[in-house]
Amino acid sequence: MGVAVSTKNISQSNVATQVETDKLPAELVTGSPLEDYLPYQLFRIVNRLTLNLKNDLRPVKMTLARWRTLSVLNAEDGRSMGELSTYMVIEQPALSRIVDQMERDQLVTRRHASNDNRVIRVFLTPAGRRMFKEIRPLELHHYAQLIEGLEPGELQQLEKSLHLLWQNIDHSSTGSI
Repeated sequence: MGVAVSTKNISQSNVATQVETDKLPAELVTGSPLEDYLPYQLFRIVNRLTLNLKNDLRPVKMTLARWRTLSVLNAEDGRSMGELSTYMVIEQPALSRIVDQMERDQLVTRRHASNDNRVIRVFLTPAGRRMFKEIRPLELHHYAQLIEGLEPGELQQLEKSLHLLWQNIDHSSTGSI
C-alpha cells in the first residue's frame, strides 16, 4: 500500500529556494554525482567514523552516547544539561536517560548551579575521568586515521571551513536539534 505525500509545502519550499539553487552546479541540483555532494560526503565520513569507534567501544562496554558525554565534560566539566544537549546534538530527554545511567554507574554526578537552583550541572567523577583517559587512545587512533595525509595547513583550512559550515547551518536553525 502506497503512502500519500502532500507536495504543497514542498512546492512552496522549492519556490523559496529557487534563487539559491540557481547558484549551484546543475549536476548537484539534479542529484548526481552523489560523491561530490557535500552533505552526503560529510554524512558518510561521520557515519563511518562513528561505526568504527562504536566497534572499538563495544569491548570496553561503552556506548557512543556515554563516550560523547565523557568527552564533552572532559573538555569543560560542570556543563548544564542544556549545554550538554547542544554540544552533543541530542534531545534533552535522551540526554537525561544517558546521564541517569552514567550517574548510576558513578561516572558523573549532578549538582544544582550555585547561582540558579533551576540549572543542573553535570560533573565527571574520578571514575569518569579514569574511564575517559582509558578510552581516549581509541578515539585518537580514529582521529589520526581520519586526518592521515593532510598537511597542517590543509587541516587548519578544513577546520576553518567546517566551523563556517556549522555557523551557516546553526544560524539558520529553528532551535530544534
